[in-house]
Amino acid sequence: SLKQRVKQKQWYQRRVRGSQQPTRSQQPAQSLQSAQPAQRVQPKIEAYNSPQKPIKSQPQMMKSEPKAAPEKELDPSSKRAMNDFKAQLAKVVVGMLGKYNKVDCKTGRIMDSKDFKYLARKLTHGLTEKEMQRKSVGELCVTDSLKQRVKQYITSYMSKFGPIYHRT
Repeated sequence: SLKQRVKQKQWYQRRVRGSQQPTRSQQPAQSLQSAQPAQRVQPKIEAYNSPQKPIKSQPQMMKSEPKAAPEKELDPSSKRAMNDFKAQLAKVVVGMLGKYNKVDCKTGRIMDSKDFKYLARKLTHGLTEKEMQRKSVGELCVTDSLKQRVKQYITSYMSKFGPIYHRT
C-alpha cells in the first residue's frame, strides 16, 4: 500500500544517511537548544496532506455481535468428524495444487512455497465451509464427486491469475 511504501522509503533514507549525518539523539545537548530542527523531505502525497482536499473521516461502523463459528457449537464427536474431513480435503487440495507448483505449469504457476501454503489453506477452509453449508457435519466425507468439484473449482480459480499466480 501507499503508506507502506512511504515508510519503506523513509526507512531507507534514514539507513543510507546512517553514519553520514548524526541524528538528533547523537547531537550534543546544547546544540539541540540552539539548532533548528533538521528539515525532512516529505514525499508529496496529496491524498494525505493536501490542503485543498480535506481528509474524510471514516464512518464508524456499528459493532455487530460476532458470528458464532460453527465449530464452537459442535459436540466433540462432530468436531472430530469435521476435523477429519478437513484433513482429508486438505490432502485432496494439496494434491490438486501440486501441478501448479511445477516448472512446466502454463497457467497459475505458484512461484513461492509461502504462496502455495497460503493458497492450500485458503482453499481448504473455503471449500470446507461450502460443504458444511450443503451437508450436515455427520454427512461430510470426501467422495469422487467432491474431488471432481474441487478439481473444477481449483482449475477455474487458478485460471483467473494468468501464467503466474500472485497473491491478492
